[in-house]
Parts: sequence; structure tokens; C-alpha cells
Amino acid sequence: MPTAVIMPKLGLTMVEGQIIEWRKNEGDRVEKGEIIFVIETEKVTYEVEAPESGLLAKILVPAGETRPIGETLAYIVQPGETLAEELLKAPPREAGAQVQPAPGEPAGVTAPAPTEEKREKIKISPVAKKMAEEHGLDITKITGTGPQGRIVKEDILQALEEARKPTVAPAAPATEAGSPKGRLVKPGGMRRTIARRMSESFQTPHFWMSKSAFAVRLKEARERLLPAVERDTGQRLTYTDLIVKSVARALESFPGVNAYWTAEGIELLEDINVGLATSVQDGLIVPVIRQANLKSIAEITRIRSDLVARGRDGKLGLDELAGSTITITNLGMAGIEYGYPIINPPESSIIGLGAIKERPFVVDGQVAPVLSLNITLGIDHRILDGFIAAQFLNRVVELIEDPLLLL
Repeated sequence: MPTAVIMPKLGLTMVEGQIIEWRKNEGDRVEKGEIIFVIETEKVTYEVEAPESGLLAKILVPAGETRPIGETLAYIVQPGETLAEELLKAPPREAGAQVQPAPGEPAGVTAPAPTEEKREKIKISPVAKKMAEEHGLDITKITGTGPQGRIVKEDILQALEEARKPTVAPAAPATEAGSPKGRLVKPGGMRRTIARRMSESFQTPHFWMSKSAFAVRLKEARERLLPAVERDTGQRLTYTDLIVKSVARALESFPGVNAYWTAEGIELLEDINVGLATSVQDGLIVPVIRQANLKSIAEITRIRSDLVARGRDGKLGLDELAGSTITITNLGMAGIEYGYPIINPPESSIIGLGAIKERPFVVDGQVAPVLSLNITLGIDHRILDGFIAAQFLNRVVELIEDPLLLL
């Protein structure tokens, strides 16, 4: 009996994947567990293994196409076995996909007029239903991408994003006199997800506050700890490692900052998981150091080094990119002194680090160069107010300026 090769589900939030390449051609012999194709999800690139040994008889979906989870992409047969005619056709693209909107109509919308009978029959998650009611969305006009067509949170967010887009006239042809020339680049799954999540995030009421931290003792602590950490882990201790520990310890004193905004209310989180914004080819990922407050500085160094290295090679699992409760983005590595980063939803805050360098400060009545860095805290004002956020930022600065408090 032919074995179907399907688009796997790699995480709770995954709804589709893009096929990057097929490692095997039609007719090739494959062994169970052998890599046969590569997909890109919203967060990672993933190598998919053959579910059975045999011949790769038919590839239904070519590289470059995006398909929903559970869809059949190819078939593996045993020698001498043939495929039935009905199995040789690729499933229609509409399966699990959003219906293309008419001009000026939000994505995911279908034609039928809303009725109470229809609403009762529609499958929708409790969170999605509450969000739809809060924003006045007609759920009869939204196509669900969850199991058996169930409308999920992602569908509501997509409908809201599309509804916010202004209706504009088509752009003038590039060949028209005075029009700039260019080329269209179709974004991959990661870039599309970044665009969607950042659009979602920027709808929340952000505010930012910044403060300078003296980094003289931070530098001394790194220099003293570096040989021991390198001996124990084989990795070099960075300023980021010490700051990760500082932020995690500060969250212990301010549990209200370690929170998510949800449709049901504010969720206070028990674990303190620090995400590190990391640049990769064509995108950005946020690998997570879990329970960073309970880990030693050497453990943080080892974990950070491993996550970043594997993340840039596209070898992280989805579980290593989920569950952060606060994110740190180090803009200082690019020489930036100030930055105002956007919160990584559903987190309540994000920290942007500036470059560590000497700056003029008044010390004992005299202007003198002092090693320092600027720290910017971005806050979701639905969760936190300015005074608590300021106290939290002050605690982070205190720990950075006196790293002995971390030991």
C-alpha cells in the first residue's frame, strides 16, 4: 500500500510550511529515516525524514510552494507497486488555505451572508470567538485553518490585519516614464510571520523609557570570570550573558513584568525565560534561555552559544524558539547607542541594549569619560504602568552596575 508523505506539524502554532527543496527525485530509492525534503515554517528550516523505505513514486507538490499541515506532498511505494490514478493528482491549493479576497475585501472572507444558523454551525476556538466579538468581526466570513476548518486565533489576527490595510489604487507599471525599476521578492514563511507578528505587536500601546548604566564593574566582572567560564564551557563569556542574568534576576523582584497579555486577561508567568533576538539570513529568530534566573553564568554562556550557533544554521527545534517571557535585543553589536524595539507578543516588555563605550559623565563635579551603555525598556501599557516599569529598569541597571549581586 502506498505511503503518503505529508506536511508535518512541528509546533502548536504551525498551520503551513513552505517546501524549500526535495533532496530526492521521483523514482529514487529512499530509506526510512532518510532526509527527503526540507521545509521552512514560520520560525525554522526543518529536514523531513522518509516515513517508510521504498521508491519515491510521485512528488505532488514542487519546491517553492506552501501547503497546510497534513496535506499529502508525495507517495512512497514498494518495488512493483503502482499508484492509483486518483492519487497522482495534487490536492487543490484551497485545502486549508485562506480564500483569496476580492479587491478591497479582507482576506479570509467568503461570499455567504451571515445568519444565526450559520454562526451556530461554525467551529471556532473560545479565544478566537472572544476576539471576533471584541472587534466586531463576522465569523461567517472567515475561513478557518485549524483542524476540520476550525477558526483559531491566527485566523482572527489575519482578518484584523487585512481589514486594517488601506484600499489603494494599483501601482503604475514600472515601464511608465519616471517610474523606478525594481524586482519583486516573495517573502518566505519566516519573513511573512515577522511581518504579521510585528504588525500585530505595533497595534498594542507601547511606551519606552531609557537609562544609562555604568559598565566599569561589568567589564571587570567579565574579565575575571572569562577564563573560568571558557575553561568550563569552551565558550567565551559575553556582556550579553551577564545582562541576561541581570534581567532574569530583576524579574524575580517584579513578577508583574513577567506576564502575557491574553484575551482572557493578564497571565502572570512562573518561569522566567529570556529570549535573545538573533539575526539570521532573511530574518530574525528568538531562541530562548529557559529559567535563566536559576542558571549560573557559565550555564547561560553555554546555552546562549549553542542556541545562536544552531539558530544561524537553521537547526533549532520549535520548542527552542517558543515560550520566552521577555526578549533582549543587543543593538550595541552594530554600534547603535539607542533603539526602541517592538515588543515580541504576547510578552509585556522588551529590552534594547546599546553599545558599551566611553561617554562623558559628571563624576565628583568633573566631566570624565566613563564606560557605559544605554538600556531601553519597551512596555505594553495594557499590562504595566510607568512607575512599575521604571522600578524594574532601575533594578536591571543596579545589577549591571554591581555584578557581584548576581553571584
